[in-house]
Amino acid sequence: MELKNTINYLFNQVFNAYRINLERSLNSIGLHSGQVFILISLWSENGQRQNDIAKSLNLSPPTVNKMIKSLVDSGFLKSQKDETDGRATQVWLTEKGIEVRSKVEEIWQDLENDVYSNLTETEKIVLYQLLEKTLKNLLS
Repeated sequence: MELKNTINYLFNQVFNAYRINLERSLNSIGLHSGQVFILISLWSENGQRQNDIAKSLNLSPPTVNKMIKSLVDSGFLKSQKDETDGRATQVWLTEKGIEVRSKVEEIWQDLENDVYSNLTETEKIVLYQLLEKTLKNLLS
């Protein structure tokens, strides 16, 4: 079997190219590609516990801790010990974290338009469904 001719190889190539493009775009507003997922999670539900964010993103707590610390240092987030559980840390968006949302959404949409511009609407739907199934397999 030629490994370069596998779905895994192609998927990894696509993922790396996408991440590089996302990183380049987000750097213009002071963010890294991994950090944006923390923000997306908090835009859905502000004031989450750090461990809950890690679980929902399927990332290790130390990885999320490092990203959150960086976002706090950059002024996008604030954090403090949970009032009911001193071992837990809660995280909230700052005004800067709220305001950057529209720019992130614009970057996200521009990248999505560029990446999938040569796909039909049907192909986009099928690709989305295939990726959902793939993720489900990976997480089960």
